[in-house]
Amino acid sequence: MLKLPGYHSPNDRMPALSSRLQYLRNAEALCCLALPLALCLHWHKSAAAVAWELRAPALALVCYLLLQGVLYWHLKLGSVVRRQPLPAYFQPLFRVLKTTNLFCIAAVAAFVAFFAARSSAGTPLADLAWSYGLLAFAVLEHINYYHYQLMYDTRAALASLRRNGRLRKAALGLDLRRQVGA
Repeated sequence: MLKLPGYHSPNDRMPALSSRLQYLRNAEALCCLALPLALCLHWHKSAAAVAWELRAPALALVCYLLLQGVLYWHLKLGSVVRRQPLPAYFQPLFRVLKTTNLFCIAAVAAFVAFFAARSSAGTPLADLAWSYGLLAFAVLEHINYYHYQLMYDTRAALASLRRNGRLRKAALGLDLRRQVGA
């Protein structure tokens, strides 16, 4: 087969794309396991008392979102390897997950605010900071998955960001929109 200089067929990019999707899936899975382990060990070693009941919901929410990333990248990898569209259940499942994310974010925010307001001794600032920090991380993950790509970890992605001067649409969000039109 004759190849033109600078031309790359879609088949030439398949191994690189598969590797990238595998990396993203595995990195999300590692974060989902390592983040709670590292934070809980750090908090356990803290000299100050830790309001576990205040920090745990926000941490669980972050893990819930990270698991969505693991599942998405796994499904996307399978789709690319098999050269087939995403499974039929992709769109309804991720529509529900997107909606539950908003509910869970609001519920955790309300819980932390309620907990802080009703605490007679006053909630320690460290507990509030950890809870709201993790909640902010969950909000950013939701945006990163469903709206705009917030992670730019390759030179090509950074070059695209500089060249276009705006954030890319999130891959999961684009796939949700494509599925609706299909």
